[in-house]
Amino acid sequence: MSQTYVILVELGSLIENLHYGPYSRYWWEILSIPDANTQLRFPIRAGQKTNACLNGRDFYIIVQISSSNQMLPEYFCQSGEFWVIETSATKAVSEVYQNIFQKKTRYSGSIVMGWDKKNIIDVLSSNIDFCPFSCKLGDYEIFIYGLGSSTRSDWNQAGNGYKSSIIHTYKKRAAIFVSEIKDDKCYIYIYQDFKIQKTFVGTTPDDVWKNSGYIQKFSGKELFGLEDQITLQKLNKLRIPQCAPHEWNNFKLMKKLYEYHLQRQTFAKIEWYKLFVRWDQNECNVIELNSELKLLYPPEHQFSDRELGAWLSMLRAAGCSDITPWSHDKSGKSEYQLWTKSRNPIQEKQIFTTLYKMGFLSSNPSNSTETFWSCFRQALDDNKKTRDGKRRILSIIANDFTYEELEHNLGVASYTVLESRRHAVLNGFGAPPIEKPKFHRLKFKIEQVDQFDRFFTRKDIVNMSSYRTHSKSGLPIMYLQDHKQALWEKFSEEYPNGMRRTAFMTRLQGSRFVYQDNLGGLCSECNECGYESFASINTIIDTHVEDEFSKEELTQKLNSLRRYMRREYIKDLKITSSGTPAHKSCICHCLSHSFGICNLQHFEICNGCVELFHFFDLIKNHVDGELHELLDDYLKKLISWLGHHARKFYLNTHVQVNLDELDEDGAVIIVDYKMRILPHTARETKSQFFGKR
Repeated sequence: MSQTYVILVELGSLIENLHYGPYSRYWWEILSIPDANTQLRFPIRAGQKTNACLNGRDFYIIVQISSSNQMLPEYFCQSGEFWVIETSATKAVSEVYQNIFQKKTRYSGSIVMGWDKKNIIDVLSSNIDFCPFSCKLGDYEIFIYGLGSSTRSDWNQAGNGYKSSIIHTYKKRAAIFVSEIKDDKCYIYIYQDFKIQKTFVGTTPDDVWKNSGYIQKFSGKELFGLEDQITLQKLNKLRIPQCAPHEWNNFKLMKKLYEYHLQRQTFAKIEWYKLFVRWDQNECNVIELNSELKLLYPPEHQFSDRELGAWLSMLRAAGCSDITPWSHDKSGKSEYQLWTKSRNPIQEKQIFTTLYKMGFLSSNPSNSTETFWSCFRQALDDNKKTRDGKRRILSIIANDFTYEELEHNLGVASYTVLESRRHAVLNGFGAPPIEKPKFHRLKFKIEQVDQFDRFFTRKDIVNMSSYRTHSKSGLPIMYLQDHKQALWEKFSEEYPNGMRRTAFMTRLQGSRFVYQDNLGGLCSECNECGYESFASINTIIDTHVEDEFSKEELTQKLNSLRRYMRREYIKDLKITSSGTPAHKSCICHCLSHSFGICNLQHFEICNGCVELFHFFDLIKNHVDGELHELLDDYLKKLISWLGHHARKFYLNTHVQVNLDELDEDGAVIIVDYKMRILPHTARETKSQFFGKR
């Protein structure tokens, strides 16, 4: 295969928690040097981008942080419209190449990334403070990614900052065992699924590995990597320069401490020596470290963990001791740290610990001024930019501070301050804005509106739909029992001082009150015995009556009979105010007779009821005898319909009677059988439902 042409487009960057973290072994690549006895490593930089020309096409490969775990590298390869993301560069390049050329050719990811070219390796390896290395221990590879030295022989001169990792099984699955020395203690962290699953602490490497119970065939020093010759050579080179507080005036000695601990972790122009000069001139042995460091750096400077750790290492090497009685790490209570230059730091720490436990020391000293501005900033952030929001809040203090103070501490504009001061003058300090009075005018008196609403809730006036609703109001459709003119006459008779006819008709126009001649869909009894019977009789007239004059006469009589039975029949039914049916001379209108409680004689049948029987006698004279039995069935159904109307009238009247009899201790339980349970699209009309029978 011919040599591949590769260009490094972007260098990428080193990320501390990746390249010097528990999974750092996956972010360093091994480079074999033919004339050397060891193996060097170079970093796989996040964001590294290379351009390789394969078979006349440009392939771009970018190193990314895995989106699934945020700990391992992944490779994005693109050529034209073809792209893929894989866990290795070889897979990514080969898959895109195969998709383009439909060949099974595979390219080495190292070659395409340029990791076989010295000029690219030199660029990738530049500006690296520490290059991790590895050593062998039986079948295990120990990866050392942090060094620190001390004078302790039981640690083989290793010290704080020493870190190594080894892969072993934990709960029958592969895991990373991280060995670390920090805070003068030895730790083992077990990482699995990119999280810490277990932690062990000990005083020495042998002690902590013995406590863990894992890999007992090797000593703790061996598992830390402290018995390896390469590790020992590197530790010997790390001779930590140290001094005592009385030697701080020796600038050359202090500069060695600075170059070893701090120079590569902070600004080049930082005046670090001033901290020791001020401390040496101060008669007090104790300082608060964060306050002193802020004097050396710009106000906006943010300390990284590595930079702050470098300062702590330098202070320890300069003979200082941490005597803070509270926790000050990331999970601790406070960021403040107390350090001493005393030769007897243990005694001073005991004193401060006692004072802290007794409540004389606070880990977070209160700052009333900062708390005040912080509370106001939070209040302004939580409110909108309206006169009842930020301006109202700011009006509390707008007149007591200058424009510069408010703009600096709260980050508000001068116009907002001006409007807040104006708000304080017009409405008061922090008071809600005065609203202009709103006038609501009614065209009708409340009494007239109540009369209209009561009238159209009566059962003899309207029937409520069980599934249809008005599009604007969302209320159920109300079907009128009569024409609007007839309803107006009844309304004006009951409420002579109510709203006028024009207002009455206007409120009905385009509203949820609808007149419909056929209401069979609302009641199965009305539909089957009433509307369907009339429709069938009308069909018989059209089909079997040949004489046009007779056909027209019968049709007119049928329509008149239907109007009478639907509207006029119930008007002659009477029930007393106590709910008792009243006697009527017409036997068809006497509810007492239908209940079997009427002892009076009935001498007549009203013209409307007689017309029902006359009509069927008349139609039988114009049709064949084979239809007479069918007509008799329709007559029985219409008589049942009259009974249904009478029953509804009686029950509706009794509802109002029962309501009138309620006292303060009474209650009404309403079972709404027309409750809308399903969405409109899932419902069916009553005619469809009862048609299933």
